[in-house]
Formats: sequence, structure tokens, C-alpha cells
Amino acid sequence: MPRLAIGPTVADFRGRLRIVLTLLCLPLAAACQTTQVPAPTVSQPAAPPEPSLPTQSEQMIEITEPSEAIPRVPPDPPSAPEPALDRSLPESIISAPDQDRASHRIAYNTKVGTRSGHAAAGANWQYRRSDHGHIVGFEFSNHGGNRILPPRRDAARNQFYGRDFQFRFDDRARQDIHLLVIDWAPSRDRQFRLSELMNSLMLFFPRRFLPAIASTHGRKIITLPTGEEVEFDAQTKEISSGVLSEAPVDLNPDRSARSFPAITYSGKGVVVRANARGADPRVGTVATITTGSPPANCDRGAACVQCQVPARDLWDQTGALRFRFATDQEFDRFLLSRCQFGIPQIDADRAAGAQQSSFGGR
Repeated sequence: MPRLAIGPTVADFRGRLRIVLTLLCLPLAAACQTTQVPAPTVSQPAAPPEPSLPTQSEQMIEITEPSEAIPRVPPDPPSAPEPALDRSLPESIISAPDQDRASHRIAYNTKVGTRSGHAAAGANWQYRRSDHGHIVGFEFSNHGGNRILPPRRDAARNQFYGRDFQFRFDDRARQDIHLLVIDWAPSRDRQFRLSELMNSLMLFFPRRFLPAIASTHGRKIITLPTGEEVEFDAQTKEISSGVLSEAPVDLNPDRSARSFPAITYSGKGVVVRANARGADPRVGTVATITTGSPPANCDRGAACVQCQVPARDLWDQTGALRFRFATDQEFDRFLLSRCQFGIPQIDADRAAGAQQSSFGGR
């Protein structure tokens, strides 16, 4: 006889409980599971493509493409050449003396002219011409208003301030080539007197050339008998460079305390200088002889470069007052006996350069 089921059995209850527990554990199992993070992958850079040789057409294009280099700075334009000295005037030509000896006769046979027509080029000086038409000297003056002489010359007010430079070579002879420098300054009563002029006479050795003067823009170039040069400002007549230098005119109103023209020679030759107040420096004075080339191994101190000689031993004291030594050989022997130094042989190239400048300019 079949049995009647009255309720779930123990086996059924266990089966159902197992199902419920299984369903409850599924979410917990998912939460507790360890998640593995994948390792990052490092991407390797792609290998550069192998360069391919340009084709002939590509090579031509590269050659014709414009360059992008830094633009070049154009070079500075060449400087203008220095203007050549104008040596077309007779007193500008550099030449040797025509003769050794000058006449001992006093002759007033020269005329003074002015180069005012060449003032634009700086040729504003005076020149001396003999009756035979030969140039025998030139001169110019610093009339003030500058560093050397602050007051200005004003003849209308009897103000004759000045520093004169007179280059003379009578008869175009070697014997009496000289430079006379004269300073004009007033006395205590503001009057200018010839008896108070400060005079300095200078001779330069060796005497290879007659003095010459030439001009270019803004300057005058003087060639001394030695072949050395001196440059003057064309307008003010101040010495600007060369073997001569100068200091301002002494304007001391006391005539006896006033200094002679402060002109200094720094060349390699010999200079003879004599000074006098209101008189000719060649008469009754004492001359100072200075060499720019002292003897080697000289142990006499200042005597190695300088000595003093009475003016009567150097110049005639009457008549035309000529220098006693017409040739350099004569004067060299005199120097060796009286001063223990002679006339130096200045670099021949310097003299040759001076001679050449008379033809080709500077």
C-alpha cells in the first residue's frame, strides 16, 4: 500500500540549504578574487628608415635652392687717399742749395709777395724774391686767438701780438740758411716796441736742402735743411707736429723777465741757436749748439749734447753778418774741436723721401 507524503524530508532540506549557501557565496567569491594588473608594455621606437640616395634631379634641386645662411656684412668702404701736397709753387720745391757761399755785400734787393690767391688750400704766407726772380725766403705769423697766443692782433688798436716765423736763404746759398722766430708782446704801458722784441735765430745741420713750404687741406708742411719736416696748422700757424714744438708766447710785461720764443728742436741733427732782445742775435751774444745724436759712450753728462760758443766765433760781426762756415765739412771740424761732437749723418732715406715728395707729394 503506497505511503502518503506528509512533508519534506531531511534530505530535501539539506539540498535546499546547500543551494542557498551556494548563491550567497557567489558575490563574496567575486569580491575576494585577486585582480592581476597587466605589466605595461614599453613601445620600442621605430627604426628610422634607411636614407636613400637622392636622385640626380633631387641633387640639382638642392644646388639651386637659395641658402638660408646669415647675410654677409658689406666691408667698410676704402678710406679716401690723403691729399697730395701741392708743390707747384717755387718755394714749395725741395732742392739742394745752388751754391755754398753767399755774398758778403749788404743788398736790399728782395721783394715780399703774398700767396693770398692760394688761401683756400692753406697757402697764405709771404715769400721773398730776389731781383733775379729767385725765391730766397718765406715767412708767416701766428696772430693770436689760439693756445699759443690767446690775445689777437689788432693793428687798428695798436695791438701787434704775434709770433713770426721767417725762413731765409740769401742767394740760395748753403752758408746762411736760418730760421728767425720773433715774439711780439707789449710792455707795461701796453705799447709794442721794436726794442722789446724777443728774437731767436736757429740754424739746422746738415744743410742738405733749402727750406721749402707746401700746403694741403688744413696744414702746412715745412721741410728743414736736414730733410726733416714740421707741420703747422694752416689757419692759426701753430706747430702741430714734427721735429719742432712750441710753448705759448711769454706775455710778461717785464721785458727783462720775458722768455725768448719757446721753440724746441727734437730732430737728429745739430741746431745752433742765439737769442737777443730787440737786437740781432748774431751780434754780441752767446750761441748754444745742441745735437740730437750725441756720441756713443759719452760720459760728460750734458756736455755730450750741448755746448756754448761766443757768437763772434760763428758769425761775422760786421757787414752782412754771414755765418763763418759755408760748408758742413768746415763746421763739422769746428764742432769736433769745440764741442766734441760733430754733424751726424741723418738717415739718407729720410732725405731721399723728402726729395721725392717734391715730385710725388705725400
